[in-house]
Amino acid sequence: MSSASDGSPKILMLAASLPPGPVGGAEKQSLLLAEELARKGISVTFITPGKRPLAGSDIFRGIRVYRIRSVLSDLFDFLSGLKKKRKGSSEKIEYDDSREATDEITRPVGWPSVLYYNLFYWRSLIFLRRKRKSFDLIHAHTMEWSAIVAVRLGKRLKKPVLIKDSTMNGFASLLRYPNGRAIQQKIIKDARFVAMTRSIEENLIKSGVPREKIFRISNGIAITGTGPENKWTPGSSKVLFIGNLYQQPAKGVDLLLKAWSGVIADFPGAILQIIGDGVTPAYSAFSRRLGIQENVEFLGALSNLTPFFNEASLFVLPSRREGMSNALMEAMLFGLPCVATEISGSRDLIEHGVNGILVPPVDVEGLALGIKYILSHPAEASIMGHKARETIIQNYDIRLIAGKYITLYKDLIEERTLLKQI
Repeated sequence: MSSASDGSPKILMLAASLPPGPVGGAEKQSLLLAEELARKGISVTFITPGKRPLAGSDIFRGIRVYRIRSVLSDLFDFLSGLKKKRKGSSEKIEYDDSREATDEITRPVGWPSVLYYNLFYWRSLIFLRRKRKSFDLIHAHTMEWSAIVAVRLGKRLKKPVLIKDSTMNGFASLLRYPNGRAIQQKIIKDARFVAMTRSIEENLIKSGVPREKIFRISNGIAITGTGPENKWTPGSSKVLFIGNLYQQPAKGVDLLLKAWSGVIADFPGAILQIIGDGVTPAYSAFSRRLGIQENVEFLGALSNLTPFFNEASLFVLPSRREGMSNALMEAMLFGLPCVATEISGSRDLIEHGVNGILVPPVDVEGLALGIKYILSHPAEASIMGHKARETIIQNYDIRLIAGKYITLYKDLIEERTLLKQI
């Protein structure tokens, strides 16, 4: 086994995107984990597609990042950006759950995307051949094209591969790719899997992944000192949502806005604050049609969320599908009572009626009732918020999560070493 002089594993992480480009929860978690691993003395390097003008090698938050780019990938990014802009205010934001598949991604992956990740694979393979002794294991953080590339690189470079499934139906979504069934079987054969929630583990098993290849490790959150804690103020009625508004129908913002009509019928002074990138005129128009525009604030993407956590009465997560929400975990750490749909990671984080409220997914009335319960029961809300904070501190500290990964890395690297000796 090639490893650091002290025997510590050296990890190559593969991410679909890294800052300053757009990133989702999976990429944010990968960076948080990498930073904590580095603090524990583990060598971590990232490889990711490069985007103009940023390409080549750089240091991001203390971690070495190799950004692999080509003229063709630049063209793909340019065309994708144009397509996104053309949607503009006509972007669909309202869904009919009785007629549409809203809890999974069903859109087939086109050949341009296949060409994009294949190009990235070949350029990465050429680049990494010279550096194969600098890492022991490849860790991909999404069950998308990055998982396909990671498995192919691992096979050619003779490295163990670990794939974290970060969404409710990640492994099943591989069927959207050309030859998807064959891709699934290849990944099952050549990789190990991290399931961060019970639902994801169950879905992997249903899809044919052997139980012994699956490891349960949740998301983590940085906890420094005692940290801030929201002080629930009776009479306050600010409700907070944080999420990527481009990720529809996943985030369920249309459901939340419909439920908000029912909330302000009983709490006419309540304000819903929506924070996240992707706000378009369509959301404002939808709010006007519902007659709730005076009670909704679209604040866009913000870097400093602390004042909003501190001033909120509760946090709401109306998602149709999630892995394990970073925003929900952060709200719980702040001691906010939370109302969330009973899906994937929310079921792992929240015990209904104890440290938060769970409501059925796509249940507009149930969502409104959950919000109104918190607003009308300040004593219970305060207790729930305190217990939510305890849940995060005791079980989801990134230092604890990183320790689990280090143990797993060592086991997988040792397993590969033993197989080579047979």
